[in-house]
Amino acid sequence: MKILGMIPAREGSKGIKNKNLVKFKGKPLIFHSIKVAKTNKAIIPFVSTDSKKIRKYSVKNGIKFDYLRPKSISKDKSKIIDAVFHALEWFENTNVYFDAVMLLQPTSPLRKEKDVKKIIRIFKKNKKIQSIMTVSKVREHPYKIIKTNKKNWKFVETNKNKYVNRQEYPQNYFVEDGNIYLARVSFLKKNRSFVVKNKTKLYKLSQPLIDINIPIDLKIANLF
Repeated sequence: MKILGMIPAREGSKGIKNKNLVKFKGKPLIFHSIKVAKTNKAIIPFVSTDSKKIRKYSVKNGIKFDYLRPKSISKDKSKIIDAVFHALEWFENTNVYFDAVMLLQPTSPLRKEKDVKKIIRIFKKNKKIQSIMTVSKVREHPYKIIKTNKKNWKFVETNKNKYVNRQEYPQNYFVEDGNIYLARVSFLKKNRSFVVKNKTKLYKLSQPLIDINIPIDLKIANLF
C-alpha cells in the first residue's frame, strides 16, 4: 500500500505569525510532522505549501518534491481537501498514484510514531475500513463532541454558553483532535472529506488534545 503523507503548511496564519516555522522543542513546528512521516516506509512524506521558505526548509529536511501549492487554494478559508486533491493530481500527471492519504497537520507536534504505525497496521489489515481519525477525551468545553456507542458514533453540539467540567462528561464522549487522519483515495473522491459519520473508524488516543493555533497553545504544548 502506498500512502501519501500529506503535511499542509500554508504561509498565511492569523493566530501565530509564520506558525509552521515557529520553534517547538528547538525545531520548527513543521519538523515534527516531517519526522513522523519519514519513520514509516509505507508513507511518502509530502509538504503542501505556498511558501518558498517552507518548501526550502522541507527539502533540506528530506522532502523530495519541489512543489508549491497555488495561492488560490491557500487562503484562510481554503479547504485542506482541495489541497489534497491538487497534490494527488500533481502526482498523477507524472503517473504516480496513491492508495491512501494520511493527513499530518503541523499543529499537532505531539503525535506518537507508535500511533501512526498502529493506525496503518489496522488500515492494512481490514480492507473494509475506508477512513480512520484520531479522537481524544474531552479536556475542555468543546462546541462539538463525539458520542460513541458499541457500533456507531455521532457528533453532538453542546451549549456554548454553558460551561461543563471535563469530569462531568460521560466516558463515551470524545473530541476530534486533528492529530492523524487516514483515508483511501477512493473514499476521499467519493465524499470530499476524511470524515463521514459512522463510516470513519475512531482511533482513541491516550494523550490529551494539543492543537497549536494561538500563542497559549504553544505554551501548553511545551508543558506536555
